[in-house]
Amino acid sequence: MKLKLFVFVFPIAFIFSCANTDNMQYPLHEKRVLILGNSITQDGKYVDFIEYYLRKNYPEKNLDIISLGLSSETVSGNSEPSHSFPRPNVHTRLDRALDSIKPELVLACYGMNDGIFSANNTTRFDAYKKGIYKLKTKVEAQGATLIILTPTPFDPDPKKEIANKSKEVIGYKQPYYKYNDVLKAYSNWLLEFKDIQVIDQHKYLDEKLVALKQQNADFTFIPDGVHPNQIGHFYMAKKILKDLYPKIVIGDPISEIENLKADSLFLLSSKRRAVRSNGWLTYVGYKKETVVKSNNIASTQAQVKILDGKINKIQQENE
Repeated sequence: MKLKLFVFVFPIAFIFSCANTDNMQYPLHEKRVLILGNSITQDGKYVDFIEYYLRKNYPEKNLDIISLGLSSETVSGNSEPSHSFPRPNVHTRLDRALDSIKPELVLACYGMNDGIFSANNTTRFDAYKKGIYKLKTKVEAQGATLIILTPTPFDPDPKKEIANKSKEVIGYKQPYYKYNDVLKAYSNWLLEFKDIQVIDQHKYLDEKLVALKQQNADFTFIPDGVHPNQIGHFYMAKKILKDLYPKIVIGDPISEIENLKADSLFLLSSKRRAVRSNGWLTYVGYKKETVVKSNNIASTQAQVKILDGKINKIQQENE
């Protein structure tokens, strides 16, 4: 009788052990993943790179990522008076996003807009902390896992002519000259979390930027001081994959990006990400100057299905 019980229990234990190992080795695979963020995430290039390298390295694994970045968005509700409209707050669309997408894993990147490009301030910082805690609570109530990405760096060099040294709130059009220190403070606070994974993009990209500027003082991969260009997005993806998939080897951004210009898998993956992001963004809905909301996701799903077929064909040919 004891032997039979062992025979019955062992396969179950083995199955659960394999499932847990799979989740550890392939944290973005075999589950629905939602990525939230501001204009940097809406631009989506770092998501393109992530999806491409995951498809290239693990073609047999299911990948289901929906990125819903929204320009100007915050997690805090902070907004500068000079902004042309009140900055959108992710919490006005978060419930709809979680209910409609039903993610099992959420990656979120906020902070760049939350300090409203001004000197650090206790009230704004507290609003950011409360917004992150609220995000964490809602994601976990959904039964999903949250991974936080620290904000990317601010490069003051492109903004030298218009940057301000005042402690007064001015905002994006005249950012505080030490705004990167504000983002560093936000990042350091995020890194204090012990019960969720935090990927420190700020330190990684900031160190890359400093090192590259030492070689060429005029160099930057954040040409407007705020939004990373393609090289900056490449480094973002490289850091995220470095933390989540350490076995994936990624080369130099210049040569890699050049090669990807003619890579059909990358081009199709990028198109798929854009179609899916745009479709789900309007389906979930948001408000900036006006409310934007669509009641149709079927056309997006149809386009994605066609692209999936093309991507699968390329992956099969490459095997």
